[in-house]
Amino acid sequence: MDEFVLALAARGVTDRWAGRQRAWVCGLLAFAGGAVWEVRPADVDGWLAGARVRGAGTQTRREMAQAVYRFYAFVEARHGRLVEEVTGGPVPRPVDEFNRPRRLARVGVRLPPSAREAEALFKAWRAWLPRARGRGFLVAARDYVAASLWRRVGLRINETVRLEVGDWYPQVGAHGVLHVRCGKGARGSGPRQRLVPAIDGVDRLLAWWLAEVRPQFGDGPAGGQCCCRVGGTRRAADGARRVR
Repeated sequence: MDEFVLALAARGVTDRWAGRQRAWVCGLLAFAGGAVWEVRPADVDGWLAGARVRGAGTQTRREMAQAVYRFYAFVEARHGRLVEEVTGGPVPRPVDEFNRPRRLARVGVRLPPSAREAEALFKAWRAWLPRARGRGFLVAARDYVAASLWRRVGLRINETVRLEVGDWYPQVGAHGVLHVRCGKGARGSGPRQRLVPAIDGVDRLLAWWLAEVRPQFGDGPAGGQCCCRVGGTRRAADGARRVR
């Protein structure tokens, strides 16, 4: 288990995330009451069913199964031969095709890009924009502004596509604020509003967008042409901006 957590740490995950993986695997082993190589799919079935009874949501149970799947893949890759020599059988796979949650993540951890990598991406993107012609430039500039808001101030996709011109207050605070009216709610509470400071150059980004790019779209229906509703009579569809 210590080697498993150390391997996760080497991938750059947070201590909290690695600790949660460890706690879930240890919880399964305690529930099964046996050694690592003695755990069977039926043990995982009972463990996850018990978590459901205690109120664990679908996403939590999916993450629990993923942690167990990831741990046993680690044991198989690092100690599979030793386990087979000692026990006479291969490393078990207690998360099988019957109790595996849908969209089970692949083994491994998806790490976000470093700040240097993100800066290199957006720098190259900015340099490429002038080479886009006609309507292609407008679409590319719109996408760049949307992605920059995600990166710089952490807006979600659905929050970005619902922004309007009136949600930008450049005169408030040191750099201005964005009024996010359709923020993510919690536990079914519905959208929650919040104010987001325009840090990390967002004020300059929006000034460029509103003064030089957005007027070129005209005042007709946006029809998916603009990620923030900064003009026009209709919002872009929620699915208009997706990271491919």
